[in-house]
Amino acid sequence: MIQTCTAAGQQPAVTGKDDAEARVRKNAIRELGDQPSKTEGIHVDCIFSPVSLGKSSSSFRGLRAAPSHSWRALKLKAMAVCFASMPDAFRAWSRRRVFSDAAVVFGILVTIAMLGCHRGELNTESASQAPNVSLTRPKKQEIVRTVGQPSFVQAYERASIYPKMSAYIKKWYVDIGDMVQKGQVIADLFVPEVEENYKTKAAAVELDQQQVKWAIEQVKVAKANVDVAAARLEIAKAMLDRYKAQVWRWDVQVKRLAREVKRTVVDPQVLLESQNQLKASIAAQIAAEADIAKAAADLESAKATYEEDKVAVDVAKAKVDVDTSDWNRVGAWVGYLKLYAPFEGIISARNANTGDFVLPLTGDPTADWRAPHLSPGNKAAPIFVVDRTDVVRVFVDIPERDTNYVKKGTPASVLVQAFRDEPIPAVVTRTSWALNFTTRTLRAEIDLVNSERPKPYWDSGSHEPGPGGGVQKNQVQILPGMYAYGYVTIMRPNVLAIPESAITHRGDKTYCWLYENGKSVRYEIETGISDGQWTEVIRRRAEGSIFWKQFDGSEEVILIRDPTLLMKHGPVRVVKAEADRIAAGE
Repeated sequence: MIQTCTAAGQQPAVTGKDDAEARVRKNAIRELGDQPSKTEGIHVDCIFSPVSLGKSSSSFRGLRAAPSHSWRALKLKAMAVCFASMPDAFRAWSRRRVFSDAAVVFGILVTIAMLGCHRGELNTESASQAPNVSLTRPKKQEIVRTVGQPSFVQAYERASIYPKMSAYIKKWYVDIGDMVQKGQVIADLFVPEVEENYKTKAAAVELDQQQVKWAIEQVKVAKANVDVAAARLEIAKAMLDRYKAQVWRWDVQVKRLAREVKRTVVDPQVLLESQNQLKASIAAQIAAEADIAKAAADLESAKATYEEDKVAVDVAKAKVDVDTSDWNRVGAWVGYLKLYAPFEGIISARNANTGDFVLPLTGDPTADWRAPHLSPGNKAAPIFVVDRTDVVRVFVDIPERDTNYVKKGTPASVLVQAFRDEPIPAVVTRTSWALNFTTRTLRAEIDLVNSERPKPYWDSGSHEPGPGGGVQKNQVQILPGMYAYGYVTIMRPNVLAIPESAITHRGDKTYCWLYENGKSVRYEIETGISDGQWTEVIRRRAEGSIFWKQFDGSEEVILIRDPTLLMKHGPVRVVKAEADRIAAGE
């Protein structure tokens, strides 16, 4: 005798009056499973073998529903159900001894007869029947998605003040909570060798300046010497002209007297004297020519000295510039002995104490290890920390799938529970443009004017203070470090979208089912943003294809409660009345 029990994901109707019959049906439902996705398409024939019935009922209860093609597992499943539903006395007797083949068959027949498991009473719908679906088309929707992330408030600017060189703290002027103005001196440092070096350089510059003055005077002397040499040259030239005239005079006189002596008109002694005068004049002319050469050489020497002295002035001036630059360099180091506030703000940390020895790499090495604003390695403690308070900023990390929709000006809001505990309207001021390789997120920054009524702040590039911002007395404000929630609102108007319930996921791919020629066809799709009910769809491609096709709104999208009932190119039955209920996720 063979009895067939069919299960298709639905609970069989109980029509029998016998309690044992109700119990077997209850066990069948529990063993075969009440989830359609697990029992879909399973047809079980309760065909029992004597060997199989020899196993304990507990082992049969551990079996699970198998796919329809695994007939051996299905037979064992049905056998487990029927065996588990036997009368207690019969099952107890079966555990006390090993059945013979005949006894096993007899026990099965008796059990089936008692339970009256009839085929018609189960009345289960056939799994081969086409599933009921409804259809919809992609619709133009405005999808609004809000991305919210916990964050914290940061000052718009924060400066950690470290010394430029190793020094002692001579005096400090401000403490935590004090307001400072840009350029205000907040501490004096002391380095004796730097100050002495500065004085030495200053004296060297003063000496160079005096040398410039001396060189200028030397130029004046050299110029006078040039003038003197030039005058001497002119005198020598004049003397030469004089001697030349004398030579010419005596030469004429000697020639005249020589003629007269021949005529015995003049005494030869007179001629001799004139000849001596001529010789003396010629010698004087030669001497005058030598004097001219010497005067010319002296003039050139004086001119060379003059040019040299002028160069000496330039050298002295250059030395002044060099030494002044060196003096200024040391003066810059001296300038580092004063610590200034870089902008208007508030002192949020002080590690300065009179007489502390501070270092450029580690700041104050005597700072407590629990002091705020230490470096990540806890090895550097800044002397002061200054926070700019007129503007604050909040960061929101945008997930990768939403990064293309967040830009400068995207609507946003900030909720700071410690500040009024109400959303503050804002906009995205800027983004990091590149994603973080570790978190795969895009950093978006929201800037707010820090006042009783914060509002968005736009930095034009000059970093000017926010209007109405800054610390004011008796005023509630947002403080750096406060816990905050940042929200960025992504709005996608007039985009094609389908209900979220029509979308399935498998691995890292997204799919939807389309109705084509009375059958269900699965497509891989590319989606945009989603608001939880509607999801933007961009393009689709059939499975196995490499070509994408844009959604145009003509596609018939299948809606069904359990997409696992759909098969590739399997038949479906369209029930339009269920469209609204399924789209609503009922």
